[in-house]
Amino acid sequence: MIKKFIFLSIILINCFSLGASESKAYFINLKDGDKVENPIFIQFGLSGKGVAPAGVNKENTGHHHLLIDVEAIDFYMPIPSSKNHLHFGGGQTETLIELTPGEHELQLVLGDLYHVAHSPPVTSKKIIPLFSILSFAIRMTSS
Repeated sequence: MIKKFIFLSIILINCFSLGASESKAYFINLKDGDKVENPIFIQFGLSGKGVAPAGVNKENTGHHHLLIDVEAIDFYMPIPSSKNHLHFGGGQTETLIELTPGEHELQLVLGDLYHVAHSPPVTSKKIIPLFSILSFAIRMTSS
């Protein structure tokens, strides 16, 4: 009887831990390979944590950072601020950006109140949206 109880307890514990959702960031309105044109409207999604402005010390929250053409970052250091590391420290969940035509890799990283990635890091998959060739051609002829 005790062996059955222990066995069932182990199964239940494993089921609950397997069902627990991991935190993840994601793009709501963009997928890898989507055709885009400037300005690009981007919506940020987040599951398993909440959004709070930078500097707000609230457990299980953070704010979005949009990485553009960034190969790697040090998850133990504050995310730098540059044209390739866009900070949304006000708790924003969407933006409009302009990119030069061509291929650009985008990724979301959730930062804590100090702009440091959570541990483990909460990131999106990297995506590469594609500029619409027709849109780019029209812009070139009208310039």
